Amino acid sequence: MAEAAGNLLMVVTPQGIAEAKRVGRAEAGQSRWWIRYRWAAESFYGTAEQAVAQMNRRIGEHGTQELSRG
Repeated sequence: MAEAAGNLLMVVTPQGIAEAKRVGRAEAGQSRWWIRYRWAAESFYGTAEQAVAQMNRRIGEHGTQELSRG
């Protein structure tokens, strides 16, 4: 589930909370986001909805990798 509070987005996962902070604006109305996961961090350009989709995608990828290892 995603929660939004101004310039902060949070996605609750079984591995903990992933957070995205808006750190600036780019052209065409996109924002720059700094996304932190328990296992990594990344910079992302897009809308809040796109940032949440990116977070969910990465969380799914990481969950798949953990399952294949263990």
